[in-house]
Amino acid sequence: MDRVLEIVLDVVIPAAPDRKSAKAAATMATASRAHASPKPSQQAASLCAVLPPLVAQPEARQRVTTVVFDRGGVLGRLGWRVAVESHGGTQHVVVSSRRVHTPGVTVIAPIFEAALDANGIAHALFDAAPEPFREALGSADDLAASATLVATRSRWQWPRDGIDVLLTFDEDLQEPSAAPQEPAAQDARGADAAPPPDLHELRVSAPWPEGEDERPIVDALFTCAGDLVGALPAFVRLTDALDRASAGSVTGDAEAIKAEAVDLGGAATAEAALVAIGCNISAQWFGNDAGARDSKNGEFIHQMRVSQRRLRTAMRIFSRWCDETWETRIEPELKWLGGLLGDARDRDVFVESTLPALAAADVEPGRWDAIRDAANAQRLAARARLREALASQRYARAALAWLQWLDLLARRAHDAGSAGFSLHRHAKRRVRRYYERLASTQKLTAIDEASRHRARINAKYLRYTIEFFATLTSRRTRVEVARALARLQSVLGDGNDAAVALRYLERMDAEPYQLGFARGWCEAVKRYTAKEGERLLRELGEPKVPRGA
Repeated sequence: MDRVLEIVLDVVIPAAPDRKSAKAAATMATASRAHASPKPSQQAASLCAVLPPLVAQPEARQRVTTVVFDRGGVLGRLGWRVAVESHGGTQHVVVSSRRVHTPGVTVIAPIFEAALDANGIAHALFDAAPEPFREALGSADDLAASATLVATRSRWQWPRDGIDVLLTFDEDLQEPSAAPQEPAAQDARGADAAPPPDLHELRVSAPWPEGEDERPIVDALFTCAGDLVGALPAFVRLTDALDRASAGSVTGDAEAIKAEAVDLGGAATAEAALVAIGCNISAQWFGNDAGARDSKNGEFIHQMRVSQRRLRTAMRIFSRWCDETWETRIEPELKWLGGLLGDARDRDVFVESTLPALAAADVEPGRWDAIRDAANAQRLAARARLREALASQRYARAALAWLQWLDLLARRAHDAGSAGFSLHRHAKRRVRRYYERLASTQKLTAIDEASRHRARINAKYLRYTIEFFATLTSRRTRVEVARALARLQSVLGDGNDAAVALRYLERMDAEPYQLGFARGWCEAVKRYTAKEGERLLRELGEPKVPRGA
């Protein structure tokens, strides 16, 4: 039972969009679940064809059922997993500890394994397991199944750069208890919702013996992951399917993930702080990308866009660490992605918020119905462009490149130790810089639209900077100033939404009356938000980063 490092990728294959094909696919999937042929599947054969170094393992293809047990989520939160695997008529329980090495790379240490008899897990003898696990476990009678997945599993050895990499491919991941998928539904505006994609999981792992340097192993895993991304519609994930199923959705699109407070973890240097911030942003980014791609819930798009804005702001704050890899392989791709997210989100706001408010202000709201239908069609087109991008190899490479860059940054921060740039000094300078830029803004009612937009961006920079360095700021700063900045950003955002709405309307087939009405309404909104923003800006207190905070 060797400790291993692991990277997980999903292989996402769009489901058949029409009902007949969907029914046929479901029938084939049921047959596949009932019997796993020893011959490689089409997907496995394709994988071997594009990756010749793969060496199949004995009993390389078998049907596996895995059941995760927990005690109200306590074990999972503490980094333990109790899993029962059934295959070939046998059952065994494996207990492992799991922790994040860097986002996308997990350290897995199996600590206990035993065969199960007919009495099941309640009678498993955990006496040989380490004491920390037994303390967290309490009584085995309290364990309950938190997730069950069935898959057809294939394994290959993949020698890479002197590292013995193991590639595990779980095809047709299914939750046996899940209700059969209905044919494609329709959203509130009558648009067909895409059926859920077929899901397969790839795991690249390699042993990490005690006392050995993990860096060559991690490098080999990222290289293998890059080859997989180049060969398949494969996308890196921060958690595996069992973790996601335990959390409520094997696909990871049950609920949009909002930004959590940044835990600097006692970081003393700016570089270490950037690592902590990057880990925090990654959780929001990769917690929403599957939902933005596969779900019709626009909140996933919104939260993923927020994650990208936070990332761009973080790299602006820490511009010293923008190296060649960031500038050539990552930043241009995130700019491309940000444009697609921005277009999709702006059109969501236009259809769901700004345009209804505009129509409600008219004495004849019904005259806007045709415009709303046309705007919704444009919104659906923007979402389709985003979905296509998120399902592309370009996005998969960019996502993997970011995680690899973050891992390399973590190495440098570890090597530098306390000899790096002072975090306190760096935070104080950046907070002061963005505050002075915002405070020097001229009267919002006296400047043009572009200048007000710049003021909104400066408010965003200052707000995110305070949020990133919250543990270093005064209590008043992280509570009152941060709240005031959020309000200022929201108010100016309303004005910007009105300006965006007018630009959309001017490019649509709107009647002269509608354009005139919209111009007057949007101007009134912009004036009100500028006046309110002025008031909030006058009342904004100066943020503080006290020494010893």
